Amino acid sequence: MDTTPWHSLSIDNTLKQLGTHLEGLTTAEAAERLERFGRNEIIRPKLTSPLRLFLKQFANFFVLTLLFAAMLAYTVSFLPGESGRRLTAFFILGIVGLSVALSFFEEYRAQKELNALDKLLKFKAVVMRNGMRHEIDAAEVVPGDILVLSHGQKVPADARVIKAYSLRTDESALTGESIGVDKSPEPVTPDAPLAERINMVFGSTYITHGTGLAVVVRTGTTTEVGQIAAMLEQMAEHPTPFQVEVQKMARQMTIIVGALATIIALILLFLLHEPLVDVALNTLSLAVATIPESLPIVLTFALALGAHQMAVRKAVVRRLSVVESLGSVDTICTDKTGTLTQNVMTVQRLFAGSQIVPVPQGHVDEKALHEVLRAGVLCNEATLEEGTTFKITGDPVDVALLRAGQMAGLDVEHERANYPKVNEIPFSSERKMMTTIHQHEGHFLAYTKGAAEEVLARCTSCWQGSQRVPLEDSRYQAISKVIEHLEGEGRYVLAMAQKEVPSADATDSTEQGMTFIGLQAMMDPPRPGVAEAIAQAKGAGIRVVMITGDNALTARAVSKQLGIGERSIEARELEGLSREALREWIKDVDIVARATPQTKQQVLQAFQDAGHFVAMTGDGVNDATALKQSDVGVAMGLRGTDIAKESAAMVLLDDNFATILAAVEEGRRIFDNIRKFTNYLLSTSLGEVFVVLTLSVAGYFPLSAKMLLWVNVVTDLIPASALAVDPAVPHVMKRRPRRHDEPILNKAIYATIVGSIFRTLIAYALIFWVGLKFGDVTYARTMLFTSIVLHAFTRVMVVRQLDNLSLWSNPALLWSYGAAVGLQILALYTPLRDLFGIVPLDWRAWAVMVPMVAGSSLAGVYMTRWILRLVPLWEE
Repeated sequence: MDTTPWHSLSIDNTLKQLGTHLEGLTTAEAAERLERFGRNEIIRPKLTSPLRLFLKQFANFFVLTLLFAAMLAYTVSFLPGESGRRLTAFFILGIVGLSVALSFFEEYRAQKELNALDKLLKFKAVVMRNGMRHEIDAAEVVPGDILVLSHGQKVPADARVIKAYSLRTDESALTGESIGVDKSPEPVTPDAPLAERINMVFGSTYITHGTGLAVVVRTGTTTEVGQIAAMLEQMAEHPTPFQVEVQKMARQMTIIVGALATIIALILLFLLHEPLVDVALNTLSLAVATIPESLPIVLTFALALGAHQMAVRKAVVRRLSVVESLGSVDTICTDKTGTLTQNVMTVQRLFAGSQIVPVPQGHVDEKALHEVLRAGVLCNEATLEEGTTFKITGDPVDVALLRAGQMAGLDVEHERANYPKVNEIPFSSERKMMTTIHQHEGHFLAYTKGAAEEVLARCTSCWQGSQRVPLEDSRYQAISKVIEHLEGEGRYVLAMAQKEVPSADATDSTEQGMTFIGLQAMMDPPRPGVAEAIAQAKGAGIRVVMITGDNALTARAVSKQLGIGERSIEARELEGLSREALREWIKDVDIVARATPQTKQQVLQAFQDAGHFVAMTGDGVNDATALKQSDVGVAMGLRGTDIAKESAAMVLLDDNFATILAAVEEGRRIFDNIRKFTNYLLSTSLGEVFVVLTLSVAGYFPLSAKMLLWVNVVTDLIPASALAVDPAVPHVMKRRPRRHDEPILNKAIYATIVGSIFRTLIAYALIFWVGLKFGDVTYARTMLFTSIVLHAFTRVMVVRQLDNLSLWSNPALLWSYGAAVGLQILALYTPLRDLFGIVPLDWRAWAVMVPMVAGSSLAGVYMTRWILRLVPLWEE
């Protein structure tokens, strides 16, 4: 890798080392270098093929366990009299297929939506070849090429500036610096940070002003952008805590069910003396029925539903697991430019006479303010697009000055027509100012704008009311204090000056002995709604930290307005700190300024080492590595670069920081619902297996394989899916974030499951006993079979006590229960009953089942409330 400090070398030394000259390379030399260095392209990761994406969905313990169960059931179906087992196998395969298809479709859709249409460097560049200008594909630019730079161009590669004529670039996508960077061919120190290498232009940045020449020093993956892309390639994606938790839960369920099935097999074999084949088949049926086959598909359904809800709220997730992960975010590390702010320079304060005022809206009464605004409009290279007064193109600072004039009611076209420009002295980084000469009513007026202190030093008078007075030391000091005050607020301050000149000629004396008019102070303002979103984040227990490539003054000003905080530090102060020292340091900092991509990774790692679950927002190339390293990377969809979007787990379609909080709220809601339906599925499944275990000990095998299969369809999949659409509880954004390693099944959930098993075991045993009194074993089995279906809805209501949700807040749940009861009645009172080996129930059975199920559920409500008082649902 090339480590030459090109920014510290002289122009002659740079050209010599690259073996080139101002006339550019010859065609033969360029072809040889293209062969040697390769095309000027960033090798981007290929999209995962649909087949690989589909196969990826099978790398799931639950899915593999269910596939094994299906294979076992299908194999057994070939034994004499066991052909019905194929129905079991096909049912399981159907559940697996539906879950895999849904998960595959969601990930494939997200991948297609976020696929970049063009490569990052696919555009044209103008270079010198054979002593003449040629327009070539940017991918064919090679080291040693002489780039011809002009306003509006995208820079194709990293290059050393050799000539600059008012050359300025927008490097915000790379460095985070919102102000354009003036370029100069002069060397800088070898240790100058990226944002201060004023004699370099970088690939994927833009020329916003002036012209120049630059010699290409690095192309493709060796450029600053290319190195970031290479780092991304080396960063492996790690599974989310939720994915780990689901796999762990699947293994636990398999072990529990396996252990219980073994116990039941031993009872059937040695206590009830059942034939070995029957023992094996009944145990398999019980195991298959007890494993909550519906859990994978309901999980996928819940996450997909959450992803769709987030898309409606302008957030697109690239992986379904990210939906749940958002609920664990406790720290948001955010870029400033374009994320918290609008990435549009805006004049916010004017100084004229002796007062600092906001930009007037619609009309200017005071002559002094009018003159300041007029100077900004006239000494300006931005242009109004023909036919409109709103579309302005040009350097961001010039655009801001023109907009300020428009906002204050100035007719820009009239002012420029009334004061036609006849000459100018272009901006230079040495003078830090520019001057334009205008003709008006037979006189020539020079208007100057530039760095406040530089312009002020060339003034000998100023306006006091309508009088021009000498710029005495006291007035000079007073103006200097105003400049210091405005800059201290993080604003970019420009001074405006005027002078009547004898002719249109621009001479050395034009910018001497001028009259100070006033100041225009601008900054990149915060986005609307961001301050409220940050306040909401704090209320939800989420810390917001700004990590920006901009300077500390500007960062503090924006941070103060947004309510983030004012404790700041610059990236260079972090150099040499150990990981332990950095962990301590991050406890007391709100802003990291002048951050490089490496700084962002370093700070993120410190937060993660301290146990925080971190989301990183950003839109620039400089954010890409941090986006990928973070637990939840959030890229901006409108202003975001392709490389940032590809690195993120979620993309905001409206670039609104507030959308992140909407996504966090959705993530918390989804996790609450996942916890509820997991509780429901496991408690009902384990309740069934324990009642089978208990009644087996008593000498009965109460439920057939077909009954268990029916129960799984009717009481698991439909109500659990309805639970997935439960609304968010009102306090969801008032509680602290869930710890990222907090399990789905915590102590409170386990306690409610154990309580449910205990209650249902008593209720089911009593119902079965009463059924034996009313009739034979078949009648008792029918009553137990129907009671399990009835109990499903009441168990759902008990589970919803975790969130104190009303009965009517989820209509889908009511419809699902109506469907479940309707299907059970069909099974009881139509020929369908012959398939299950059951009999119709008379009024006596219903008179026992309904009060018993209702009483058990009412007891469950009070038991759940009692458990939650002893064991909090949310760990502190």
